[in-house]
This record gives sequence, structure tokens and C-alpha cells, in this order.
Amino acid sequence: MPSNTHQRSQTKERRLPIQADRFILASNRGPVEYMVARDQTLKCRRGSGGVVTALSGIVKRINSTWVALAMTDGDRRAFEQAHESPLASPIRDMPVRLRYVQVPKRVYHKHYDMVSNRVLWFTQHYLLEQSEDALSAEKLQDAWNTGYVEVNEAIAAAICQEIEREPSKAVVMLQDYHLYLVSARVRERHPSIVMQQFIHIPWPELRYWTSSLPTAIMRAIFQGLLGNDIVGFQTHNDATNFLQGVQALLAGEGVQIDEERREIIWKHQRTRVRDYPISISVTDERNLVHSRASQRALNHIKPLLREHNIMRVDRIEPTKNIVQGFQAYDTLLEQHPELHKKVTFLAFLIPSRQSLSLYRTYQDQTLQIIEAVNEKYRTQDWTPIQAFVQNDRVLALTALQCYDTLLVNPVMDGMNLVAKEGPAVNKNNGVLVLSRSSGAFQQLAVASIPISPADHLETAEALYKALTLPHEERKRLLQLAREEIEHNNLHTWIEQQISEMNEVLKTR
Repeated sequence: MPSNTHQRSQTKERRLPIQADRFILASNRGPVEYMVARDQTLKCRRGSGGVVTALSGIVKRINSTWVALAMTDGDRRAFEQAHESPLASPIRDMPVRLRYVQVPKRVYHKHYDMVSNRVLWFTQHYLLEQSEDALSAEKLQDAWNTGYVEVNEAIAAAICQEIEREPSKAVVMLQDYHLYLVSARVRERHPSIVMQQFIHIPWPELRYWTSSLPTAIMRAIFQGLLGNDIVGFQTHNDATNFLQGVQALLAGEGVQIDEERREIIWKHQRTRVRDYPISISVTDERNLVHSRASQRALNHIKPLLREHNIMRVDRIEPTKNIVQGFQAYDTLLEQHPELHKKVTFLAFLIPSRQSLSLYRTYQDQTLQIIEAVNEKYRTQDWTPIQAFVQNDRVLALTALQCYDTLLVNPVMDGMNLVAKEGPAVNKNNGVLVLSRSSGAFQQLAVASIPISPADHLETAEALYKALTLPHEERKRLLQLAREEIEHNNLHTWIEQQISEMNEVLKTR
């Protein structure tokens, strides 16, 4: 466990004054999700996803309004019952006004399913050529114009209404790849408002953008982001790729790039380009694994454990490289029969984006490789892979206390918080095997065994090394990971952004 010094730093949060009266946050998914129950009454729950968790600390500290799309039938009904006005959050620890933006379902489908998830997601993860659902040029342009653009304009209009609702000083925080055009639209009506946008997924080199998207759409994305005062990325490389892309795209249009200060000036707007590696609330994660629910989950996990325990926790999607990870495990068992019956692989896999055929196909491939490995090596008293295909955060986080090796081998990731959650709660001197192409590698390279995600032979070797490392080396790697995660935690991520926004506010 971490030292007392680290424990004290977690319990005593630093508080940074925010030089604004209120925040307006905007994201595709809201912090509260409404559902229509069988008896047709409205139920609600805290929104899922890392964005909601990451920003919950801000709304507790300042008057905030959260602008988001009405994604579910429950969201739409709640919005209509409120007479299309902002709602007070019904979640006790989420004290925020909720402003849902409602668009026709066909518009939302084009924005979310077609452009955001079939085009932007795969482009930014360098995987567009793998998409089975590639859109024709005509369909892409239509989905962009009558889906993505319309939704961004609707979000921008709602933000402007919130800015104008009262004269107090507001700051706007935009989240992720669904809202690339919003800041430029808001800037047209409110040129002096302070805006910041954080991109949670990777930002590729310009060459990949140009090979994947029409020039007009690509330029609109880059120019749209330049409406912000600050654009934040997960890693230094992502930020550099954005700076270089702007320089190449707008070189003949008067753009000025200050590489040393990492700032862009274009059309009288100064945009700071920063990297803020997102993290976890170490205190919250550790509190969860000490809860009663976690103790019940541990009773379910313990009978499955063996002498050596490999684990992974992932959404089932191609970027996570799950199939390749199980192929590496197959190779490990083939090359090291002495591990048979002594090792188990616990996989906590969350179904994702089942509306897209590529994701359904990948889930089928994942389940097939699991069954193939189990069929190949299974004995009467040993199943090599124990898979949990469900969204049970308590069960997964509880299990992470017990791993000897944690495999995180994405093809490409913005960050990958599992690589931080595991070391934060592990009690077994577990070793992290980490893909060099994950965002987390920037911080955890020296605290992990690095791998190339494309090479299942290298991954198999890394798994064996992780399982057989001497005790002191295992302990050293885990301690290095913990020190980094505890020092640069979720509060640090928020604090860095607020500090930068305060600097911008001083100039207005």
C-alpha cells in the first residue's frame, strides 16, 4: 500500500479558486440518464462514462449547468415534462442544472452513429480502413450536413442561451469529439466568453486525417476547435499533432504558431494547446473496493483464482485488441505447459455500441477466441479463461485487487484508465503489461512491461515475464505506478485546466 504521505495527500484535496461565477459544461451524454420503467414512470440514474465521473468534482464546487443531448426516450420525456426548461439534477451528489437538447432521432442517428462513431472514432484511432461500415462520399456528406452540423448548432444555441440567462461571469467547458464545431458557433455570438475543450480520444497526424476525410470536413474540424481559448489533449504527442495540423492546413491564411508557448493565433483568436492526462480519483476507487458490495463480489471472485492470475477489463471494441490478447495467452499456454492448471485469465468485458455491425462482429470474434482457447486446454477442474460479459464495475474493480498480471494492450487509446485503476487498488504486487500506443504509456512506461499491440508473440513473452518477475521487482514496478497515479490524480487533471482558464479570464 502507498505511504502515509500519499494517503494524506489524497484525503486533503487542494482547492483552487475558480475565477468565474458559473460553469457551463457540454457533452454528448449527460450526467443523469432517464429511463421509462415498465409502469411508464420515469426512473433515473447517474450517467455512465468517464466524462461524467471526471467532471463531477467541478459541479460540486461551483454553480453549473450541464448541456447534453437527450439520448434516451426517458431523457426526452423528462425534457418535455419540464416544458423544455432546465431540470434540477435528481442525483444527490450531482448538484447541477440539466439542460437537454432534443433533436429528431434521424438527426441524432447521423450525428452519433454515422459521423461520430463510424467515422471520427475510427479515424482518430487509426482504424478507419478496418471499418466494415464505411460510408460513401455522398452518405458521409449528408450525415455531416444534416446530422453532425445540425447537432453542433443545436448545442451551441443552448450554450448561448445559458450564457445569456444571467449577467454573471461564465466559463464554457466542452467535451470530446462529438462537439468539434460548437466553440466557433458560440464565439460568433459571444466573442469574449472563455471556452475550453478537452479531447478524450487520440489526435492523429494530419496525413491520416487527409487520407480519411474530405478536405472540407477536415478543415471544419480544425477550424471549429480554434474557437476555443484552450484545447486540451491526453498526451503531448496528440497536442503536437494538432499544432502541426493547424500549421499545415492554415499556413496560407494568416495563422501564427508560437511553438515554444504552444499557442495558435488565427482570426484574432488566441488558442492555447495543452496536454492534460486524465486520471482517476484514487480515493474513490479505494473506497469502492472496501465497500460491502465489493466484499460480496470478492466472495464470487476468490474461488476462481489460481497460483497465477492474469486479468483485463475492457469494452468490447476493436481498438482494445482483445482478440490479440487472448491469442497471446494461447501462445503462453502452448509454450509453457508447466503453467497449465496454475494460471487463469479473468476477463471483464463490457458490450459496446451494438448498433454498429463492426462491434457486433468483434464481440462474436472475442467470444469465439475465448471458447477456442478453453476448448483447447480445458480440463475437468480447470477453465483457462473466465469471461464476464457484463457491465459490473464493482465486480471488475474488486477483481483488480487480485491480479498478478494486468494486460492492457489496445491498438490505440486516448488514455485507458484501467491501466491506472489496476495499480491503484491492487494488493498482490501485480505487474502491468502495457501497450506503447495507449495514452497511459506516457506516464507509466517505467512502471510497466511495454509491448507492441500488433505482436501476440511479444505479448506472450511479456505475460510470462510479468508472471515470473522476482518479488522485489514486482513490488518496485507497482510502487512506481502508484506514485505516478497518486500524484497526478483526477483532482490534478481538473486543477490544471482550471488554472489555465483562470489565466485566460485575467485577460478578459
